[in-house]
Amino acid sequence: MIFNKKTIIFILIFFLLNYPSYSKINLQIIMKINNQIITTYDLEKEISYLLALNPKLKEISDNGLLKLAKKSMIKEKIRKSEILKYKDLNSQNSRINNVLNNIIQNLDFSDQSQFENYLLDYNITIDELKKKIEIENEWKNLIYSKYSKSIKIDKKDLINKIEKLNLEEFVLEYNLSEIVFTNDQNITIDKQSKKILESIKINGFENTANLYSISNSSKVGGKIGWVKKNSLSLEINSELENLKKDLYSSPIKIGNNYLILKINDIRETAIEINKQKELEKMVMIETSKQLDKFSNIFYNKIKLNSTISEF
Repeated sequence: MIFNKKTIIFILIFFLLNYPSYSKINLQIIMKINNQIITTYDLEKEISYLLALNPKLKEISDNGLLKLAKKSMIKEKIRKSEILKYKDLNSQNSRINNVLNNIIQNLDFSDQSQFENYLLDYNITIDELKKKIEIENEWKNLIYSKYSKSIKIDKKDLINKIEKLNLEEFVLEYNLSEIVFTNDQNITIDKQSKKILESIKINGFENTANLYSISNSSKVGGKIGWVKKNSLSLEINSELENLKKDLYSSPIKIGNNYLILKINDIRETAIEINKQKELEKMVMIETSKQLDKFSNIFYNKIKLNSTISEF
């Protein structure tokens, strides 16, 4: 007997809803993304994952957390489907451990063993987290392969910044978090900015980054880390120079997107510049910014061609 896709999906749904071992945990189908079925169990795991990366999300409403988890799952499933058109996923990429180590450091754990014990509280294994990291990594690789030739970087301008920096004895550095958002066609940018700023007051900056930011930093509360003042644009520096620690900027228009920055800390450090390494770092930061823009454009394009059903 030959089954078509619709028949297989129907049989699977019937099995999931009626098989005793699943009914004990009240397993239900809540969503279908293209041909991928999402259950209540999947949603619970996604909520746990988001809470593990940003425990402050416990402060937002259950409904807000539910919406965030659904949005996160939709993005991951659509990205994964696109990646699988070009390659298989096997969690063997060496860069996965680099990203994992950054997460461990950002959450202030001393080693992976301590972090794994922390994940147990959220019913998440390190292997499950690595699979999610792999999807993020391979998506970035896909975007780079598609858009690397479209990246425009003014190296002369960056070199001039480094030369000016080299004349100073100390450099000012900001520890920053970000919220990046784009214009929603359903409301004006003023209303959208107001909604996000109100959310910051109610839910906090980190939680609002999770809820509204389109940047890859959103899952860790928008954290960027330490950035030299000289590597930032004049427009951004003009916004930050009047801000103190723990305060955030007004929305700043950057290309087609808008950016809100929060200063987590400020420090002055003695300048020890390796010009080549500093240039490579600046090029990497600028490349990442442009790839983020292309990533959002491409994701929105394939999302429009995806079928998303909620039950």
